[in-house]
Amino acid sequence: MSFRLKTILGIAGIEILLLSILVVSGLNYLRVTNEQQLFTRAQTTARLFAAMTSDAVVALDLATLDVLVQQTSNNPDVAYLRIRNRSGNVLVENGDPDILAAPFVEDGGIAAARSDQRVDIAHAIDVGGTNFGRVELGISTESLDVTLADATRWMLGIAGIEILLVGFFSYALGGILTRQLCALRKGARLVAEGNFGYLIAARGNDELADTAYSFNRMSCALAKYAADLEAAKEDAEAGRNRAESVLQDAVESLAQGVLIADADGNVLLRNSAFGRNYPDAAWTIVLATTLDDVTAAVKPFVVGVGDECAKGTIAEIEYAAAPARWTSRLEDGRRILHTQRPLTSGGSVFVETDVTAIFEAQETTRRLEHELMQSQKLEAVGTLAGGIAHEINTPIQYIGDNLHFLKDAAADLLAVADVHHELAVAAESQGLLADWVEKCQIAWDTKDLNFLREETIQAADQSIEGVRQVSRIVLAMKEFSHPARKEMAAIDLNRVLERSAVVCKSEWKHVAELVFDLDPALPQITALEGALNQVALNLLINAAHAIAGKNAGMGCITVRTRRDSDHARIEIADTGTGISPEIRDRIFEPFFTTKGVGRGTGQGLALTYDIVVNKHGGRVDFVSQPGQGTTFIITLPINKSAAKAA
Repeated sequence: MSFRLKTILGIAGIEILLLSILVVSGLNYLRVTNEQQLFTRAQTTARLFAAMTSDAVVALDLATLDVLVQQTSNNPDVAYLRIRNRSGNVLVENGDPDILAAPFVEDGGIAAARSDQRVDIAHAIDVGGTNFGRVELGISTESLDVTLADATRWMLGIAGIEILLVGFFSYALGGILTRQLCALRKGARLVAEGNFGYLIAARGNDELADTAYSFNRMSCALAKYAADLEAAKEDAEAGRNRAESVLQDAVESLAQGVLIADADGNVLLRNSAFGRNYPDAAWTIVLATTLDDVTAAVKPFVVGVGDECAKGTIAEIEYAAAPARWTSRLEDGRRILHTQRPLTSGGSVFVETDVTAIFEAQETTRRLEHELMQSQKLEAVGTLAGGIAHEINTPIQYIGDNLHFLKDAAADLLAVADVHHELAVAAESQGLLADWVEKCQIAWDTKDLNFLREETIQAADQSIEGVRQVSRIVLAMKEFSHPARKEMAAIDLNRVLERSAVVCKSEWKHVAELVFDLDPALPQITALEGALNQVALNLLINAAHAIAGKNAGMGCITVRTRRDSDHARIEIADTGTGISPEIRDRIFEPFFTTKGVGRGTGQGLALTYDIVVNKHGGRVDFVSQPGQGTTFIITLPINKSAAKAA
């Protein structure tokens, strides 16, 4: 590339950079100010419309609300408008049906509105400090996008014209400068070819002349350095031979495996410890001359490769394309930590350390920490549930007693009313007390005592049943999170499943129907009640999430218990997404999850496997069809001796 072209490109590049900064900053300022104005406008519109409609909402004047909504929706920027009462029910709405059908999510700032190109704002309808509902409003950002697009085209057009003018003037300037550099270029080429001491004619006192004088001094100095370099080369050769001998001895004395390769992948040095990490391939490693040869020798004995630091994985061991740090698992169960560092002269140094003991200690510590965290969590929830049960049971008790009293009182009052009605009928038949008979008849017909007789008792029964349901839920929470026994004891497995279903009802009630098929004759088993609570909860929540992820409407979760010889069998089946064949071998691995960030930790099934298999001597199996659903099968020993043996 010629100097002239470099000059043109350099000046043009600077100009483009400066113009880009100007255009980007200008457009960004225009976008930020307009977006902020749009967001402020949406908030103001929602606030004004809430104030304008407050009287109509309080009076439930739907006709007036409908007119106000229609008039406001005529604004071309209003995508939709909706008014809800204090219960969240929609009073009036207008706008795009697809937007209205979607769940309302208020935007906390303009950044949240960019995803759907609409500012979603809500404002409460408050009158005298009382909330009567809220206004939900959507303002389209389409007009803002049009304005930004027009501004972008205008500024890019001006920038393009300016770049063309800069290119023209830089072309002229480059031509003037290149004529003075020809002699300097010729001299540099000759010196580069080895003609040290070559001098060029230097005239003038500008920067190019100074460069020519400096070139001549450099050429003379290079002639002297060439002679000195030849002598130094001979000394360096002798020093390198000594250094290689010391390096070989030092590397060989290390307990870690060391392998050094050049930039082309050729093996320069290895110590005997490297081969001892792979005893079955030691002789093959000795004969390996390239990194590919080392890979071929080691690969048959490696059953797993992963980057333990970044929690990622690489496909397989490959020394020629290795990351800076990774671990491998050998077929004999050992773990090897590999590190690769580049050499300044090109090539790499590989250091391999047997970290099996460290890895096992970390896994044990991680498992113990997780179990401790789960135990502390359940203990805290149990304390909270016990406090809630204590606080709720007292009001629930007198609410229930009062409801029973009101039910009996209503029956007594209705009986008295019946007697008075019979008295009025008898007086009417005898022609007595005509005025009082008429008043009694009017009161009987006006109050509709037959309706009150039916509905009052029914309302009381329903309220009493609601109180009982609250008591059952509180009791289930208390029993789940704070079991009576924390050691192996006889427990009712059916009760554990029913209680866990109540505790996690919020997870499945909106996505699935829960069906129990429990064996009433199932005997009690010897187990850890708190641990089985956690197993049931994990499997039920996983089933609910699988059905929700399928997005196919209400599904079904079936919980079944049976006795299988001297074992109790639990089946929890769902109609969710199923488990794909690619991940079936990994679902019980700690920290493995297919759920999104913040929804799953990858510990549920790993903890379930540990509780059932390691703590109770049972089995965990599953049957799954992708797109159809999954059935998890838990088998637990019934008798106490089997549980202890586990």
